[in-house]
Amino acid sequence: MEARSALPLLGFRKRRPRALLSHQVRALCRARGLKRWSALLTQTRSRIGVTMRQRLGDANWKAFVRYAEVHYKEDFLRALTPPTGRLCCAGKIDGTPCPNNTHVDLHTVSPADLASLLPTFHMDHTYDVAHICDVWGRALPPNPVSWDEGVCGALVAHLLFGTEDHVLTACSDRPIWRKQIVVRCGNTSAKQRADGFCHDTSNAHYGHVLHVSDIAWPAEEA
Repeated sequence: MEARSALPLLGFRKRRPRALLSHQVRALCRARGLKRWSALLTQTRSRIGVTMRQRLGDANWKAFVRYAEVHYKEDFLRALTPPTGRLCCAGKIDGTPCPNNTHVDLHTVSPADLASLLPTFHMDHTYDVAHICDVWGRALPPNPVSWDEGVCGALVAHLLFGTEDHVLTACSDRPIWRKQIVVRCGNTSAKQRADGFCHDTSNAHYGHVLHVSDIAWPAEEA
């Protein structure tokens, strides 16, 4: 084995330790992520629960919430603290780069400035949440015995909560297994058009359509 001092000569160089984010910055980002998570899943009239709680039934709904919290919650909360420490708008859903180059350096921003900036970074789904729930509901049998009866539960959850590429992308190039939630710039109002921002909350993503066959398991032959 080569001596440690010889490693740089062989192309191995000591890496600088990555600068850590302050506790205040992490706490602010996590609080923002928790607010989004609650609005999406756990509050009384959450975006998913408003339709799927009744469709699934109470027991199946609770099982789905547990699954999401175990498999997706922490990654979802980390979406606002990227490893680079640079929180950036991903641009518009059609691939157009962010015209405002919206970004913030989490290593240098003050907690006060970050508190005012975070609401302008939206966690945007590739497929509209109501559309995902509609397709999911139609794919289920009339009286499901589980939240994922007859459907690929991992894919349903990924479409709703996936902030990273799913592991199945190693064997599937289908876009629905890619990261489904990205950060886009917006304002703090409930409704806005995408004229000045990358996240258009006034219109569903009509160009991104799912079908029951995308999430349903093939029917077994008799």
